[in-house]
Amino acid sequence: MDTLGELFSSRIRASVLAYLVAREEARFSLTELSRALDLSVSSIQHECYKLERLGVLKGRREGASRRYWLDREQPFVPVLMWLVMTVIGQPQVLGYALHGIDGLEGALLTMDGESPTLTLIGDLGLDELAIVQDRVSKILDVPESALNVAFYDPATWQSYVAQQHPTISALRSARPEILAGANDMLKGIF
Repeated sequence: MDTLGELFSSRIRASVLAYLVAREEARFSLTELSRALDLSVSSIQHECYKLERLGVLKGRREGASRRYWLDREQPFVPVLMWLVMTVIGQPQVLGYALHGIDGLEGALLTMDGESPTLTLIGDLGLDELAIVQDRVSKILDVPESALNVAFYDPATWQSYVAQQHPTISALRSARPEILAGANDMLKGIF
């Protein structure tokens, strides 16, 4: 019971967990986490030390910094990941998963029946597109082949919005979740 209390007694700890769940394959320094979550390094450091002590994170010195990642060898970590996604919500976790992807200017998610549709706006390379598909399919717990992806360069997207293209009308009526993007890029959808 004490461990559960420690795990869920801090908003900052919940943010760190959500960010790491969204990017379970990656390792982060305290500075990287601080920038991504817009929190002080000392706050992040305190929470990472605590999560490492509780067996949720592993940490190792790499060069001049200490890097942290989820300890997938602990049997309770997959359940904790599910709990974090359930409590914080898939849209927030997906937002963390897409944060900082080079070239990504906007992302929307529509849940139509069995096959979710991810609409991406930006100048993404193939590597970045593969990372996005991998992360989103893992978080949604669907095979990559079941994830529909629509990709628009910013100029085409803005033209579609200005013309009220049928694609934009259909997307608006589907009431997508905004996962990432600046308001000016996504205005016209809602």
